[in-house]
Parts: sequence; structure tokens; C-alpha cells
Amino acid sequence: MSNSTVTLKEQAYASLKELILSGELKAGGFLTERSLVDMLGMSRTPIRAALERLDFEGLATYTPNKGLSVTDISLSKTVELYDYRIAVESFVARKLSVMVWDKEDLDWFKRNLDEQQACVAADDHAGFTQADMRFHLKLAEVYGNEEIVQAMAQLHNRLYQIALRVLRKDRSRIKVSYEDHVSIIEAIQTGDQAEAIQRIEEHLEFGKRILVM
Repeated sequence: MSNSTVTLKEQAYASLKELILSGELKAGGFLTERSLVDMLGMSRTPIRAALERLDFEGLATYTPNKGLSVTDISLSKTVELYDYRIAVESFVARKLSVMVWDKEDLDWFKRNLDEQQACVAADDHAGFTQADMRFHLKLAEVYGNEEIVQAMAQLHNRLYQIALRVLRKDRSRIKVSYEDHVSIIEAIQTGDQAEAIQRIEEHLEFGKRILVM
């Protein structure tokens, strides 16, 4: 396998993933392999590899020799995924609140929260959603359980559009989410396990309720 082939596969994957997460490829929409070849200016081989990866990650459904359909997550599946997040992220928050943090990690969260605050000021929901996803994933990375990190990374890919939908459905939510994140970090870093768990549970439960209303 040549490096150029690997590069083309990664380029095709990154391009298609961005189209899906940005909403340009709508849930339920379908694109043929032929149209993807024309759109990306690549051969079918790297495109098929990208489609197989997107299918594995749950972002799309790939039918060989036909094409790509963007996965539309049902309401019941959304609730299940949020329940899973609450269980896992509450556990992570509890563990983090008794750990000694590196300055590098503390500095990372300061920069991330500054980025979130800037997105709030600019009413940039897409930018905030990306910063939000990085915030939650970084908590798992600091804890250091690779299985949790991998599971959450895959889950966040599937939930990106849903998280963006939450923020756009309740226009005031972006500022509240930022404030929630500040409170979560403060509780974790002061070692208040109960407060950290409560904050992250309330944060995620509120997002879930917006979607089911």
C-alpha cells in the first residue's frame, strides 16, 4: 500500500466527514459512488475505503457499488446515547476529581473555555459545538482510559449534529453550556466529587430534554 493511496483515503474520509458533520449532506440523503467520484475528484478506491470507515463509525450507511446514505439517528437512539454519555462521563468526572492534574492539562482547559466564551460572544454555534466536543473528549483523555476515549470519540462523531441541533433549538443554550463547563471544571479541580457528578449529569440531561420536547 503506497503512501499516496493512504493519503487519498484520509483525504476522502476527512472531506466526507466534514460534509456530514457540517450538515451539508443531510440525514437521510443519498449519494452514489459516481457522484462522489465527481465531487471529490478521486477514484472509487479511496472513496470506498472512506465510506467503509464512515459506516463503521455510524456516521453513514455504505452500500457497496451503490453509495452513501447519511445516518439519521432516531429519537429513541438519541436518548439512549445521552444516557450512555451520562453514565460514562459521570464516572470520568468522579475519577478526575481525585486526581492531581498536570499544568499542561489545566492550561488546555483554560484555552478551550476561552474559545467557548469567544464563540458565545460571536453567536457561533458550529464553532461552539466543536469546542464543546473537544471539552468532553479531553476529560476522558485526562483520565487516561483508552477504551473510554475511543468509545467517546466515536460517540461524539455520531452526536455532533444532534449537539448542534440542541444549541440551535434553544438559542440561549450556548451561553448556559459554557457556564456549565466552567462549573464542571471548577468542581473537578477543587475535588468536589458530588458537585462534579451533579453538574455533568444536569448538563447532559438538559441537552437530552431539549431534544425530546
